[in-house]
Amino acid sequence: MANENEKKSNALDKLIGWAIEAGQQDIDQYVEKLRSQNPGISREALAKKIVRRKSVKSGLVGAGTGLGGILSLPVAIPFDLAASWKIQICMALAVARVYGHNTKTVDVKTDIYLILAGDAVKEVFKKIGVEAAKDVTKKAVEKYITKDVMKKIWKVVSRKIITKAGEKSTTSFTKMVPLVGAPVGYAFDWFATKAVGKTAIHYYSGEG
Repeated sequence: MANENEKKSNALDKLIGWAIEAGQQDIDQYVEKLRSQNPGISREALAKKIVRRKSVKSGLVGAGTGLGGILSLPVAIPFDLAASWKIQICMALAVARVYGHNTKTVDVKTDIYLILAGDAVKEVFKKIGVEAAKDVTKKAVEKYITKDVMKKIWKVVSRKIITKAGEKSTTSFTKMVPLVGAPVGYAFDWFATKAVGKTAIHYYSGEG
């Protein structure tokens, strides 16, 4: 089991790196297009619009769909989960752009890990006595988390994300039942992406 989780953690790391590198230009264009279509819209309203759209897309995505180049990656995770993660990562990057953050820095990978982990990050930070546990935002992380500290908690955060993802597998069997599996799968992915989007907005907009 430990070896299996290690494989999944490595696969997640590759997926995050690939999504960041491959999606930059499309994300910038996507955000600017939404801004032009909604003149005068506030940052918060634009970010929430992005989260709503991506949550619906995540709910609709099926195994092997919307994966693009990721199909060529040696991932050790189900394709439908990889697709959901890809959408969530791109959504987080779009929210970052909305709030004026540079998504082309080396720190953006750290941001994605923390956002995907959600509230589980607070538990990890508390265990090692990091003050940012009170309010996990980008400003707080930049203030309290050094690169050395982040290396110590890196694998723990990754395992938290994998554990959260394991909840999805419990609903996978329902996909084999017509008219039952589809609504369950849609609801799970919609709620999961919505939660990640809420975390992303707080992370990038918070004062810390």
